[in-house]
Amino acid sequence: DILTPLPALGVEFDVIKGKGPQIEDTLTSKERIDKFVHDATNFSPADQLPFISKTLNNLRAETQDKTTLLGFVGAPWTLAAYASEGGASRHALEIKRLMHSEPDLAHQLFGSMADAIATYACHQIESGAQIIQVFESWSHHMSPTDFELFAKPYALRVAVKVRAKHPNVPVLYFANGGSSYIHRQKDLVQSYAYSGLSLDWKADIKQARNILGKDILVQGNVDPAILLADDISSIDFAVKSCIKAAGGPANHILNLGHGVLQQTPEANVAAFVDAAKRFGVRQ
Repeated sequence: DILTPLPALGVEFDVIKGKGPQIEDTLTSKERIDKFVHDATNFSPADQLPFISKTLNNLRAETQDKTTLLGFVGAPWTLAAYASEGGASRHALEIKRLMHSEPDLAHQLFGSMADAIATYACHQIESGAQIIQVFESWSHHMSPTDFELFAKPYALRVAVKVRAKHPNVPVLYFANGGSSYIHRQKDLVQSYAYSGLSLDWKADIKQARNILGKDILVQGNVDPAILLADDISSIDFAVKSCIKAAGGPANHILNLGHGVLQQTPEANVAAFVDAAKRFGVRQ
């Protein structure tokens, strides 16, 4: 889960049935954020999250020469927002109050979160991850201006730090709900920063390709609900349509536009992978 590093940063949470992760000691005051900054400065994933290294080492051994092992982290804005709201939020009012009432304090929070997340991502790579994806899971809460001012600089900071230490490891950025400002994400992709952009299922991938240009790596973006279909031909059609819209076989990384839904039949996931192999290879 993207919240995994938070307890090591002094932000404890409990997972409540029907509500998900809940945080009581939220990051909403200067005193609390100052403490977070202190805890983040002393963050040591190897010491505080030893199970991460063990898990990734085991997975890398199991997947060696079979497939690529992906690591993932939450983006700074999303994690800071969750830690400020205390759980899932409809409007993200606490973090927005902080951003617009105390912007300097908000930037301090986002900067410390970015440095901690970069450290965490590097630890995953050093434990066996071969690609990192940064999840801006709460992009739908941001206006384009808020994204530009409060999220983008810190998402970029994560990638720059990771690539400086591990220049050959690809890093992807996924702004879930960020379809309205795809154009503002374009310059995140640089030789020293992000390697490509993942698109959510609400984006028109053909239009996104036109905005981003043919040289920007894109990933996505089949609607996960398609995998609930009783008729496998619907999955084939969705895969073929996505590949065509993205520029044809071998021109993008086929994926879902969000995570696999809990009730998805495993056989349908297999059908999606099979369709990707059949239709995604340039003839």
